[in-house]
Amino acid sequence: MTVGWSTPLSAGEGLIGVAVAPTRLSHEFIVKTDEFALNVPHIDLLSRVWYCGTTSGRDADKWETAPLTPAEATMIASPLVNECLAWLECAVINRVSVGDHTLFIAEVLHAQVEEAAFDETWRPSEEAGRTLHHLGANLFTAPEPRLYRA
Repeated sequence: MTVGWSTPLSAGEGLIGVAVAPTRLSHEFIVKTDEFALNVPHIDLLSRVWYCGTTSGRDADKWETAPLTPAEATMIASPLVNECLAWLECAVINRVSVGDHTLFIAEVLHAQVEEAAFDETWRPSEEAGRTLHHLGANLFTAPEPRLYRA
């Protein structure tokens, strides 16, 4: 799935939240399996991310039509997206209906990252790939390849 609304919920406990509309196929899959993978894309995947977010899995095999490569996860049955920069394997521990979405609260069971993209914190760079962030509608951004420290 392509999710626009995700957020960390607890640094100490490794909890994350994703909001998904009940009309989405991804919602059905998460309810059935109580798990999901968050794949962190880089800016070069923008057109594929947009395609996956605007095309239902009911209508197309996005692995083939995007195209993307599935990779085996360590702790969950859901596949990971090989082309991404980082992967969070999550198990749902709670669900809350909020507005017209369900907030799935999940524990991060396993996290992986491309070594070039992370060194104690994210390292945005052209070589490692800059993380893609959804701003709403068809707007996205990626951090500049520079870190600022307070």
